[in-house]
Amino acid sequence: MKASILVIGDELLGGRCQDTNSGWLCGELSSLGLAVTQVRTGPDDEDWIASAMSDMTAECDLLLVTGGLGPTPDDLTREGLSTFLGEDLVDDETALSWIKASFSESGLEMNPSQVRLATRPRSATCYRNHAGTAPSIKAHRDSRSIWLLPGPPRELRDAWQRHVRPWLSSEGVSGRTVEPVTIKCFGLIEASLEERLGSLADRSNRPLAGTRISGGEFHLHVDPCGVTQPAMDAYVKAAHERLSPYDFGREDQTLASVAGELLGDRGQTLSMAESCTAGLISSAIVDVPGSSAWFHGGWVVYSNEMKTDCLGIDPVTIDSVGVVSREVVEALARQSIERSGSDWALAVSGIAGPDGGTPIKPVGTVWIACHGPGVESQRCFRFTGGRLVVRHRATAAALQLLRWSLQGHDPMTPMSWDAES
Repeated sequence: MKASILVIGDELLGGRCQDTNSGWLCGELSSLGLAVTQVRTGPDDEDWIASAMSDMTAECDLLLVTGGLGPTPDDLTREGLSTFLGEDLVDDETALSWIKASFSESGLEMNPSQVRLATRPRSATCYRNHAGTAPSIKAHRDSRSIWLLPGPPRELRDAWQRHVRPWLSSEGVSGRTVEPVTIKCFGLIEASLEERLGSLADRSNRPLAGTRISGGEFHLHVDPCGVTQPAMDAYVKAAHERLSPYDFGREDQTLASVAGELLGDRGQTLSMAESCTAGLISSAIVDVPGSSAWFHGGWVVYSNEMKTDCLGIDPVTIDSVGVVSREVVEALARQSIERSGSDWALAVSGIAGPDGGTPIKPVGTVWIACHGPGVESQRCFRFTGGRLVVRHRATAAALQLLRWSLQGHDPMTPMSWDAES
């Protein structure tokens, strides 16, 4: 079964309101194994709505329409459906009784305009709104099914759970037998990772892979598209092999949670010395439940004076090579381990911008050190983007270096932002 989503509202097109319903519905439909072929957003215009319904039902089996079911003159989705079906709107006395009961229970006076909420095309069926007033409406055209759902997200989700999902179940839609997989990566830009995937990224493949960038990470979403579990497993295994060692986890895993699991398995601990990231790495770590078992803590040493006073960095070193340097992050990492008693340490110093850059050390220059048993690595990066982007990329790069070191990968494995040091 193929599904499409039509979202109605002048307020959406005018930028006065954001559409969250279509994304939520896409997730629900996907979880049931239904392919969403398109999502459209359109105005509160009867003729446009009818035309869109005609176009979209030509390419799908199920059309979900949200918005435009209210009592005001610009709520015209019922009228659009009526025009599309070629049927008059009729009063539904049962639906009217639901609406009257809702107002009575809430102690509010029912406005005469609310009566139009109980109208529907002649062949359609109304379904009670248990979270509001406007009923949902189900209609059919040939072999296509059309559901009109309320626009307010709470009402839409209630209608989905009470009416649409049970109806889909009655139509034989029971859900996926093979679950989709999302592989997360960090360290190369999207084009470079796509190149590593090669033929696996072909849009004719089944399973079907799709890529996106989220928070600076590369996410490969693999949709089974009806294949068997062994076929899905084989594809995912091949994808991991081609993306390694940049692939760090799946689904809800983060770089911090993966690194933390590795530290916990070894019974080892971590400390931190942060300058330009100013606590972002520590924050990512303590977002992981149970991180107190392996994270000792750290220092945010933003100024040169704090680096000297808190971690004993020699002012002569800072004056001679600069605070953003191999020597400084190396000393920060060593002092972090010595003073905290941890097994591992990450240290970061950089120029996040927009000011502070020089021709030799432009904005985006970041030095990162990762020290631990048998490992003392220092790397220089030139991250692009604004201040916050630089700091978040530095955070992810530091955690990726830690993960590589813990797993025995070369911590000097190339990244897209490597700088000559």
